[in-house]
Amino acid sequence: MLKKITLSIILAGLSLIAVAQSDPNLRDRVDQRLDNRSSGEMRQRADGNRSISSDDGKASGDARGVGKAGMAVCAGEFALCASSTCKPTGRTITVKEDGGKTTKQYPEAICKCPVITAQIAQQNNSPLVGIAGLNEGNMDGSCRSPGTGKIWSYFSTTITTYPQEQPNGDFMAPTASQSQNCSAKGSAQGSNCWSYICTVDPKETNGVKTASCRCPYGEGIFGQKAKGDRGYVTFAGSTWSDPKAACKMLPVGYPDQLLQ
Repeated sequence: MLKKITLSIILAGLSLIAVAQSDPNLRDRVDQRLDNRSSGEMRQRADGNRSISSDDGKASGDARGVGKAGMAVCAGEFALCASSTCKPTGRTITVKEDGGKTTKQYPEAICKCPVITAQIAQQNNSPLVGIAGLNEGNMDGSCRSPGTGKIWSYFSTTITTYPQEQPNGDFMAPTASQSQNCSAKGSAQGSNCWSYICTVDPKETNGVKTASCRCPYGEGIFGQKAKGDRGYVTFAGSTWSDPKAACKMLPVGYPDQLLQ
């Protein structure tokens, strides 16, 4: 029960992380909220990473500032799927819930996401770190590299300009994106790619390093089922001529029920 309460508190802060990517002032408030939730551990270690070599970002490093809920700031390259759309695979994926105590099956989608490299981090005046849930998604309690050619997907409150996926699957140069709310019809049709394993694509797309991530759709952030009568907040499609088109493509995001 304590674990669920802790996760529910962090849930509100985590839902704001994605919103914060387009609002620097809100991003500061999210940072402060994270300080309060984790006794400052995560923020202190993240700040410390600003002066630590990211090892050129070749692979995700050890967890820094792991809190009681398994939240951590992890150093190294990672996939950022906030503006990506996905395609169903016809299979299911096992998702951890309640901090890894149990698992649940969800329909699986595959999403192509830009890899945040040292160069992109430098362009954002940011350390090469991301926020992970070490006991969420399909992570295994650590942000150590999941293996050769593999990478984890994280959130970030400081990487706000990154390559944006286009309707044809190409990626445009790093650009800031804006959030939109997709209306739900039937079951929630958004994908959650936070804290999942990804495979680095062998070829770049328009000069952009990408990774293919297998993620659940119809799921919230911590393994709970998304309510079918609620909308879905996403950054996908905001650079398109028709942003709403992304709403029909299993966009990565989170149910707007988390904002209440």
